[in-house]
Amino acid sequence: AVDLIKKSLSIKPDYADAYMNLGVALKALGRLEEAVTTYQKALTINPNDAEVLSNLGLAFNDLGRPNDAAKACQQAIAISPGFAAAHNNLGNALKDLERPEEAVINYHKAIAIQPDYAEAHYNLGNAFLEQGMLDDAVACYQEALAIKPDYAEAHNNLGNTLKKLGNLD
Repeated sequence: AVDLIKKSLSIKPDYADAYMNLGVALKALGRLEEAVTTYQKALTINPNDAEVLSNLGLAFNDLGRPNDAAKACQQAIAISPGFAAAHNNLGNALKDLERPEEAVINYHKAIAIQPDYAEAHYNLGNAFLEQGMLDDAVACYQEALAIKPDYAEAHNNLGNTLKKLGNLD
């Protein structure tokens, strides 16, 4: 995929969508620094692309740069306030910045925008779990599983949280 996308860019060097797609592919390959550079190139062509900014935030967060991740996601939300993934990604960055209350607010915003967003329910559950709010975490994991029954991580975290609550069955 990377070679074909690069080929499209050699033909049309100002193709912002191709840069975004290349960034997604590079991130999936674990080539995070290259993904960041590629997203930044897309933004030089189209600086108001909320999806690219949100993806840039994800890459920054994976690189252990949650401040940069939060800034990119905040820019995405400023451009597209109804972009659920940007709120979810901002929540992840804020959680990594040890700002759990703000993370929870953003997960709730993502869910309000897109109620069937299993990952946002799961992330909200993780934030509650980290705050010791086990019953709330259980409810979030159950909601994530109602939406996406094959969500292995949610099954695992639900089981571990129930165990902490003393429910070993």
